Amino acid sequence: MPNVTILQPVVPAYRLGFFERLAERLGAGFSVHASFEDLGALTDRDAVPRWERSLGPTKRIGPGLYWQRGALAVPLARGDIVVISGAPRSLTNILLLLKAKLLGVRTVWWGHLWSATSKPWRARLRMLVMRLPDAILFYTNEEMTEYRCIQRTRSQSVFALDNGIETDDIVRLRKPYRSEHRTRDLFFIGRLTPKAGLSLLFEALAQPDCAGVSLDIVGSGETELHLRSLAESLGLSDRVRWHGSTTDEMRIAAIANQCRLFVYPGSVGLSLVHALSYGLPAILHENRREHMPEYAAFKTGVNGLNFPSNEASGLSQVISRALGDSERLNRMSAAAVLTTTNAFNSAVMAERFCAMVEALTRDDVKGR
Repeated sequence: MPNVTILQPVVPAYRLGFFERLAERLGAGFSVHASFEDLGALTDRDAVPRWERSLGPTKRIGPGLYWQRGALAVPLARGDIVVISGAPRSLTNILLLLKAKLLGVRTVWWGHLWSATSKPWRARLRMLVMRLPDAILFYTNEEMTEYRCIQRTRSQSVFALDNGIETDDIVRLRKPYRSEHRTRDLFFIGRLTPKAGLSLLFEALAQPDCAGVSLDIVGSGETELHLRSLAESLGLSDRVRWHGSTTDEMRIAAIANQCRLFVYPGSVGLSLVHALSYGLPAILHENRREHMPEYAAFKTGVNGLNFPSNEASGLSQVISRALGDSERLNRMSAAAVLTTTNAFNSAVMAERFCAMVEALTRDDVKGR
């Protein structure tokens, strides 16, 4: 088994389970090299895992360009596999990719094909850089399929993980879902940023259709003060519960197990997978290109419902209709659990990652 090195900007809490599974499968030759960035609860932990290697901070070095100190000194040798974070604006990522290829190291570019923040020029840059590595590892099967359609003539190896979270604790803590027995209505989990779009949800809750509908928020962030003020001005203070940011699954479970629906009015990512894992049907806006890749876990009418983008009245109507149909919610809850049982979890991700390593190792042996 070759040494496998992963370069990351930071190791957040939601990656720990995945990397721990890889360390168990790949042994002492597995390592993750990352910087530290204070992301609150997402990076608040007592000890550094045995597989993590600390790099220096990531600094801005020009308009839209970044440098991760120590990245170019990551030890590599012929026959190794290095997986580089798919951030083309990080100059050290590009240089490490080129260095690895010169050393005879198998290279993997791990990133998005598209995301909510994608701009045309960034997409073009990303597509150019993605021609360099030996393989590409996408977040979702949907991206992999789309890329293969775009790059029909290339023989490059392409893989996908269906990006998710560690669900073992959630499965243990998750309560059976019966919508008619739940005491709370809406659940939101995620960082409170403009991307989350919570202002739109507050406006929807102020509509007559959602009179009396409650909301539980797990998360904190830069827009929290504004959102608290908005909730008060809209008369929602007694219907919105603020739980703060936490990675304690027992605390999250105690809230999620009382709610009937997950609503994310902005550009959803892993928050969707977290909620589906609890069996919560999701309500998301309909513009796929303004979501993160994890939107691939969502199937409208199956494990959730869409609403028209940026329409508070449309969102309120979808919420109201959904809450009034308990049997449909129960069916969608069962589908939500199935979604994250079969994919979008750390166990499946680890299986697919190790299958990629085996495939690249076979190709390397054949090429010698």
